[in-house]
Amino acid sequence: MSTDTLHLPDDLAALRALVQQQHAALQEQQRVLDATSAAYTALQAERDRLREQFELLRRWAYGRRRERFLEAEGQRSLFDEPADAPASATPEAAVEPEAVTSRRRRASRKLNLDHLPQQRIEHDVPESEKVCSCGRAKVKIGEDESPVLNYRPAVLEVEVHVLPKYACSCCKDGVVSPPVPPRPLERALPGPGLLSQIIVSKFSDHLPLYRQEDIFTRHGLHISRSTLCDWVRGAAELLTPLAALQQQRVLQSPVLWTDDTTVRLLDREAEGGSRQARFWTYIGDDEHPYAVYDFTPSRARAGPADFLQDYQGYLHADAYSAYDGIYLNSDGRIIEVACGAHIRRKFVDAKSAAPADSAQMVERFRQLYDIEDCARDLTVVERAALRQSEALPILARMRTHLDELSGRALPKSSLGKAVTYARNQWDAFCRYTTDGRLTIDNNVSERTLRTQAIGRKNWMFLGHENAGPRAAVLCTIIAGARRHRLEPWAYLTDVLLHLATEEQPDLQRCLPDRWAATHPQHILQHRLDESRQQQARQQRRRAARRNSRG
Repeated sequence: MSTDTLHLPDDLAALRALVQQQHAALQEQQRVLDATSAAYTALQAERDRLREQFELLRRWAYGRRRERFLEAEGQRSLFDEPADAPASATPEAAVEPEAVTSRRRRASRKLNLDHLPQQRIEHDVPESEKVCSCGRAKVKIGEDESPVLNYRPAVLEVEVHVLPKYACSCCKDGVVSPPVPPRPLERALPGPGLLSQIIVSKFSDHLPLYRQEDIFTRHGLHISRSTLCDWVRGAAELLTPLAALQQQRVLQSPVLWTDDTTVRLLDREAEGGSRQARFWTYIGDDEHPYAVYDFTPSRARAGPADFLQDYQGYLHADAYSAYDGIYLNSDGRIIEVACGAHIRRKFVDAKSAAPADSAQMVERFRQLYDIEDCARDLTVVERAALRQSEALPILARMRTHLDELSGRALPKSSLGKAVTYARNQWDAFCRYTTDGRLTIDNNVSERTLRTQAIGRKNWMFLGHENAGPRAAVLCTIIAGARRHRLEPWAYLTDVLLHLATEEQPDLQRCLPDRWAATHPQHILQHRLDESRQQQARQQRRRAARRNSRG
C-alpha cells in the first residue's frame, strides 16, 4: 500500500491499519539500529582491548622492562596531589650537588694484587750492554716492576692417601693402620672441593652438567654426566638435614615472603614429553635470615598448604587463588599481606590506554615508596607510626580514586582490570601500615627467584620428579650463602666435610649466618659494598626528586 499522502485510504479502519503497519516497521528499524549500535560499541571495546594487549606485548617484547616513570628535572605533578608533601618525605636540607648526579662514578681500575700468589721473573740486559762506552762496568741503580695478571686453568688433582699397615713379625696380634680419611660421599671418588665446585657451578653459576662435563674434559679428565648426576644426588641427600633446619627456622618467622616460578619437568606420559612443575621460595625476616625452597610437581594448593600447615604469622604473597583457601582454613593463624608492586604493575600496563588515570595512581605509589625510603632506617615501632600518619591519607585518596574509576572504566579494559585487582586486594595491601615488620611489596621473593629464572634458561629442565626436591635442597643452601654474601665454594666445602665426618654433626654451626660470623674472611665484601652503594644512590636520587618538587 502506498504511503503517498495523495493516495491515503478514506476508510478509517484501513488508515488505522496503515499507521500500525508503519509503526511496526519503525520499531523494527529501531531495533535493528539499536542492535547495530550495540554491536558497533562492542566491536570498538574489543578493538581497544586487543590494541591494549598488542601494545603490552610489543612493550614486553621490544620495549623497556623497567616500570619506572621518568619525568623532567623540576617537573611537578599535574594531578590533584596536595601541595604540601609529608614532612618526612621531603628533606629539609638541600641535597649536595655531587649527591644528586645520576651518573655513576667510575670505579677505580687499580686492583689489589697483594694477596695473590706472586711469581717473580727476572729479566736482564745482555752483558755487552752492561759496559759503558768509557770502558767501566755499569752499576745497578734500581729496578722497575711491571705486574702482569695472568690466569691458569683449574687443575684436577688426585690426592693419594697412603695408609701404612703395621704388624708384629713374631706373633699374630693383629694389624694396625691409620683410619681412612673421610670423604663427603661414601665409596665415591670426589673430594669436598670437587663436589662443591659442581654444585656451585650448576646452582649458583648456572652451568648445566653437560657443560661441566666439557670443562672437566678440558682440564684433563672426562667425567660423564650420569656420574655427575649421581654425585649431585649424594650431596643433596647429605645436605638435606641442614636444609630442613633452615625450613624449621623460617617457619618460626612471624613474617614470611613467598612466591613461585615454573620449571619444566620431563614426563613421558605428558603431552610433548614434559610438563610444568613449580619451585616455591619462603623467606624469613632478619631474625630468621634464611630463604628455603620447596618443589611441587604442579601449582596445586596442596603444595603451599602442606608447607604452611603449622605456620602462624603474616604471609606476603601474590593474588594466587589457592592462597585464599589457605587463609580461610588457617582459622586466622595466617594473615594475608598483598603486594603493592603487583597492584602498581597493573596500572603501569594500562598507561598506554589510560595515561592520565594510570599515571595518577603510579604517582601516588611513588609517594608511598618515598615514605618507605624515609622509614628504612627507623625502628619497627617508628616505621609503623610513620605509615599511620603519612601513608594512610595517601591510601585514602587512592581508594576514593579507585571507586570513581570503577564506575567508568570498562571491566575488560586494562584499566578496568587494574582497578578490579586493586579493589580486591585493597584490605590485604593496606595491612602493611599496621605493623612495621611488614613491607609494602613482595619484591624480595621475586628477586630471590630471579636466580631460578636465570638457571632455568641454562639447564632448561629437571630430568625426573625425584630430582625436584633434591634441587630444592641445593637451592636452599646456595640461597643461604647468597643472602649472607658468602663465597659459596668455601662455605659448601666446609659444610660438606663437616656433615660427612661428624657422627653427630653440629647443624647450628653450618647455618649460613652462624658460619659467616665465624668465617668473616669468606664474606664477599665487594658484594656488600656494591649493595650499599646502590642503596645510597637510590636514596640520593629519591631525595633529590623530592627536594626538586618542593
